Amino acid sequence: MIGRRELVLWACAVLLANNLAAALTAPHDGALGWSWLERARFGGFDALAWGVALWRLVKAPTRAATMGELAVVFGLCLLGSLRQPEAAPLALTGLALWLLTIGEAQTRAAAAVLLAITSHQLWSHLVFNFASPELVRADAMMVGAALTLAVKGVTWRDNLITMPGGFSVVVLEGCSSFVNVSASLLAWVALAKMEALRWVRNDIWVAAAAVLAQVGLNVARLCLLAQSPTMYLYWHDGDGARIYVAIASAAAVLIGVLGTRWAARAE
Repeated sequence: MIGRRELVLWACAVLLANNLAAALTAPHDGALGWSWLERARFGGFDALAWGVALWRLVKAPTRAATMGELAVVFGLCLLGSLRQPEAAPLALTGLALWLLTIGEAQTRAAAAVLLAITSHQLWSHLVFNFASPELVRADAMMVGAALTLAVKGVTWRDNLITMPGGFSVVVLEGCSSFVNVSASLLAWVALAKMEALRWVRNDIWVAAAAVLAQVGLNVARLCLLAQSPTMYLYWHDGDGARIYVAIASAAAVLIGVLGTRWAARAE
């Protein structure tokens, strides 16, 4: 009889393979280079999270799987093998929710990471599609308020921000902080579960810091690119965009690592 741990690892291998296949076959522009993987919802933090989840599952104890567990996992693997890109994250959600019902600490830690993966790849996109007008308006409000305080003569109405010289930018869905917040929270969960098995009360403050850091960095970038056409090209399409991604990624990792250790010590 197959062990439950081996069964779960096999299911994860199937779902990960389908997740990667969906990313690799997603429509993309070859001129984008490797950045199209981000558009396909599989990036560096997804790879980190998968590694942490599998590591926790390998360390989990095992016992013989029941026929019911075999049937559930087989059904989830069939669901995850469908051609739709949402199929693998949806099946992974079911697998993670089932693992959360198991009382063993390593398994529950892995389930938390798997839920973070599927939240980033699927559920956060559904939330954003539903609430994007309000989320984008919030970003525009923060940028407009900051520029109004810092630069004399700035006008701001809804999502349109106009500088004194007449240069205007419109804050659209692609400029929202939400995508970076989602990726940052994925990194935080993965790093937290790599560091510790159980959540502590102070982890909520680390999550809040991860969110605020990404919002603050995105608002700062939008303020910079709103200054002039040259600044716009640099921070939106040029080297500034890559600098921003590097800083945002570093902030997510540092907050995830240092924040988790602080939360454990402060408990």
